[in-house]
Amino acid sequence: MKNPKIIAVVGKGGTGKTAITALIAKVLSEDYNYKLLLIDADPTHPHLSHMVELVPQKSLEDIRLEIIKEAMNKKNKLVNIAENVDFKLYNAIEENKKFSLLSIGNPETAGCFCPANSLLRKVIESISKDFEIVLIDCEAGLEQINRRVIRSVDVILIISDISIRSLETAHSIKEMAKKFTNYKKLGVILNKVRGNIDRLLNHMNKLNLPLLGEIPEDETILDFDLEGKPLIQLSNNSEALLSIKKIVKELF
Repeated sequence: MKNPKIIAVVGKGGTGKTAITALIAKVLSEDYNYKLLLIDADPTHPHLSHMVELVPQKSLEDIRLEIIKEAMNKKNKLVNIAENVDFKLYNAIEENKKFSLLSIGNPETAGCFCPANSLLRKVIESISKDFEIVLIDCEAGLEQINRRVIRSVDVILIISDISIRSLETAHSIKEMAKKFTNYKKLGVILNKVRGNIDRLLNHMNKLNLPLLGEIPEDETILDFDLEGKPLIQLSNNSEALLSIKKIVKELF
């Protein structure tokens, strides 16, 4: 693969976005032979690293604060500090035999996440070139799309639960993605599906939202959440995981 395939997982909060990202990572790392980078890009709830059992020692926020401190203390010339940014970012990547992971981290100061998101955009557009697949668990909502953090992504997976409100958010994400990203493929994954969803599918058609797949409600995932177990350990017999395998196969 000459260019990285950058996949952004987005959606309304509470739809299971991070859980699905973790399970996609499980499928990609166990069923495919790609050099895979995961990016935990949610500054408010950076849970992906725990779900896949790979927790970095440093986050992007840690690196950003280090750079600021160096500049203020004038330990190095600004040109040297700038030249060392990529080196610092590479050192923040944690890896195991299956994949690597980089976390945006929690901001230590009040205010918006703009500085951390700016650094994240640099990572996506530079460091990601050293990987074949980059899978990003984005912040819930529209923020990282509107601020062009994920402007260079190839695939946008919008996670929605089986509610009209969630589909309306998915539609807003799609419209913003048209303006602020250069995606090549976009679609909705319906999560926690149960019962008859014909009315929901009709509403998706009205909103012109392409359906990439459905993931059934899975009690095993709920049990994992209650026990705090990492989803990367989920059995291959899981109904949700089997559904994700089908979606990933279609994508690749």
